[in-house]
Amino acid sequence: MKSKAVVLTFLILISVMFNACNKNTTEPNSSGVTGNFFPNNDGTTYKYSVQKTDSTGTTTSGTRTTTYSGTTTFGGVVYQNEVDSLNIMGVTSSFINLFKKSDTEVNFAIDTTGFAASIPAAYLPYISLDASLKMFQFPFQDGGNWPVFNVYLKLQGISINVLSITASYLGMEPVTLNLNTGTATKSAAKIQYQFKLISNPLNPLAASTYTANVWMVDNIGIVKWQGNGTILNAFTGGGINFADTTSTVSQSLISYTVK
Repeated sequence: MKSKAVVLTFLILISVMFNACNKNTTEPNSSGVTGNFFPNNDGTTYKYSVQKTDSTGTTTSGTRTTTYSGTTTFGGVVYQNEVDSLNIMGVTSSFINLFKKSDTEVNFAIDTTGFAASIPAAYLPYISLDASLKMFQFPFQDGGNWPVFNVYLKLQGISINVLSITASYLGMEPVTLNLNTGTATKSAAKIQYQFKLISNPLNPLAASTYTANVWMVDNIGIVKWQGNGTILNAFTGGGINFADTTSTVSQSLISYTVK
């Protein structure tokens, strides 16, 4: 009888845990934080103040301007153009990022030039990578996360995830915007990106991890970036380039026009 009681108690606990897990996992999927967190009409423009600190502690500053303008067909897919102009210490560089937005996600075509240059030539034939960056996934769910970008090295039938970027929704929090027209406090969705790099495929445990955060406001868009330079480069025009793994970057919105 005692053993039956133990078994019954165990089954009850499993049942309670199962129902609790179902409740925790199904409720967020049935709703979520909805809104227009990524306005993308042509003519929408953002200007950010930029600060970059390198590995020596030297800080440089400038501005970044982003405008959505027109479309480009790439790989048989029609993308919108994100035109970026970055001015750091009086030196200007321009980029065109390609993205497509749906009701459930925003994907960016990826420039792998810098990435390919960083990989030993002997490994390149064994590399496979995602075709785009899944920058955002909607609606934002409490505890929600999604894969952004992955690179795999396949050797002798073994696939090693040598580079991965994942995103996590961390919730809503107030953010103060220091706009040219004055300060304003808005409720912003906070997303964290984690970039994991295995520099030696023979030792997968020796991985480097970097993070960056972005804040987004409904009907405005991205209002702030902060974190690792490599991640921000991938999302803001520089492509994937490992030259900035030791740098930190902050971009804060100072003016915007949403069409």
